[in-house]
Amino acid sequence: MLRTACAVFALGLILALPGWLAAVEAAPDAAPIIYRVGEEPQPEPSPVRWDNHIATLGAVRLDAATKTVIATGWVNQTDGAVEVLACGPKGKVHESVFVLALNPLDLQAALLLAGLKGGEPMPDIGVGPPNGSPLDIYVDWRQDGEARTARAETFLWNVQEDAVVPETPWTFTGSFVRDGQFKALVEESLVVTFWDPFAIIDLPLPCGADDEIIHVNSNAVPPVQTPITMRFVPR
Repeated sequence: MLRTACAVFALGLILALPGWLAAVEAAPDAAPIIYRVGEEPQPEPSPVRWDNHIATLGAVRLDAATKTVIATGWVNQTDGAVEVLACGPKGKVHESVFVLALNPLDLQAALLLAGLKGGEPMPDIGVGPPNGSPLDIYVDWRQDGEARTARAETFLWNVQEDAVVPETPWTFTGSFVRDGQFKALVEESLVVTFWDPFAIIDLPLPCGADDEIIHVNSNAVPPVQTPITMRFVPR
């Protein structure tokens, strides 16, 4: 049933995005195709490939048995203010703790297949709180030859409270299409600490309304470029 749902979801997602146009091979002497703003062809989600209970969507994996979504990346920032916990390689790398190398469409598709549901989009950036299904986020890495793991909040420091951000579920808000563009694909803001209606996952705490409160917890984050695995677990 889950595999059938995958196929139906992938087809529905493709049909739902008006900006996704079929590629047409032009004749050698044909005039170049010029698209109106917002109608440019958009990348499509990766095909879902199954190996027993593991579904692979591009660089994203879904363990259907535990409903855990898994992505990989690296440590990007070890100090200073951040608005983003994890972005894509072309996202806000100047203010993101981690970078995940993936197609945002694949991440959102996997989270939906894991049973998460997005809520009503927030009206604007910094205006919340976010709505949607709760989930926990964990980060795994190796340091000094040892396997380590920590909750995502561990890497965030609230300068207003002078304390680590408390343990909390995150909120799957889900991104959406506007002006023919899947906004998480444009922004590559995957998991954010500063409320963003275009992101896929938001921090639900009140500090999410202020873009200056959250800094990297330098005492907890591994060195820059350390490979990491990020796990998204529905509650």
